[in-house]
Amino acid sequence: MRILSIASSLSHGGAETVLVDLTLGLSEHEHRVVHSTATRGAAPHFPFLRRLTRAGVRCDDISFDALATPRGRREILGDFRPDVVFFHWWGRDCVRRWVDGEGKEALTRRPSFVCVLHNARIPAPSGYDHYVVVTRTQMGQVPSVSDTRVHLIHNGVDLARFRACARPTRAKRRMVVGRLSRLSDDKIPVDWLRTAAAYALPQTCFVVAGDGPLLATLRADVARLGLGGQFELPGYVARGRVPALLERFDVFCHVTSTAVECQPLALLEALAAGVPIVAEERGGIPEIVTHGANGLLASTPEQIGDHLHALRRDGDLRKRLSTGARRTAQRFSLQGQLNAYRRLLVAIDRERRAG
Repeated sequence: MRILSIASSLSHGGAETVLVDLTLGLSEHEHRVVHSTATRGAAPHFPFLRRLTRAGVRCDDISFDALATPRGRREILGDFRPDVVFFHWWGRDCVRRWVDGEGKEALTRRPSFVCVLHNARIPAPSGYDHYVVVTRTQMGQVPSVSDTRVHLIHNGVDLARFRACARPTRAKRRMVVGRLSRLSDDKIPVDWLRTAAAYALPQTCFVVAGDGPLLATLRADVARLGLGGQFELPGYVARGRVPALLERFDVFCHVTSTAVECQPLALLEALAAGVPIVAEERGGIPEIVTHGANGLLASTPEQIGDHLHALRRDGDLRKRLSTGARRTAQRFSLQGQLNAYRRLLVAIDRERRAG
């Protein structure tokens, strides 16, 4: 089958990582990728472009307005006529006229449209042939359609990239509390360093990894507040270095500000590395973290601090949650995700042949 994948950007992020992994993992199909990164005033993530190009996948940075007309699509796609369109959707329905169909093109060339929801709040557009959600919490965003058209397919990570190394549990050993995310004002509270320092955790180092517009501000806060011995901000971490970073962590602490997340890949990678998670009970996170089994859930910043203190005191608890984390990761394997998409594509092929 010919598969066209559409994303609002190909910058560095979870949704973009899912798109790239699916495109490269479903290698038995022919692929094209279009995105609108430049229109958003950004630049594509070079490692993504390199991986796609090496696999022979053409990737075009376009204005989404061009997808609205048959002529614009012909100019972009040439003789590539997709059987399936995976629209990795964040909120803008840029292919509405194409989904609805236009004249003769609707009768002869309309592909099957799959809306892959990455947004945790905005209702999804109507009229798509299939919808993919990554967490049950997104079900309320999907239009009222047949159950056979809505597919719960969890995000996945390549478990072979990670190993659950044995972490010392001695009480006097320094504990490393880490996180990895984009450092923007929706992803991390601007006062997170002050909050974390106020927990007064003994023998503890916080590693706040990732890049973004708040990185400079957070680094300035470390200097201004005299927290250099407690906090490390290494900046951008290349994908190939993530497993080594996670091996340093005793605990993965994930706190956001306004963002309500569906299924953060960073949390799935932490599970794969056997790192217990302390996180807020928001969005799709409770489908990843089971309190007392692979991590601890909190509803307030104070509870976050209480959980970190409990893990600081109790090495056996950290060890037990680490074992549970690695066990949970089996449910979120990249291979399982790819196989679920293969089953969806088989169903779409049957529909197209029957139609």
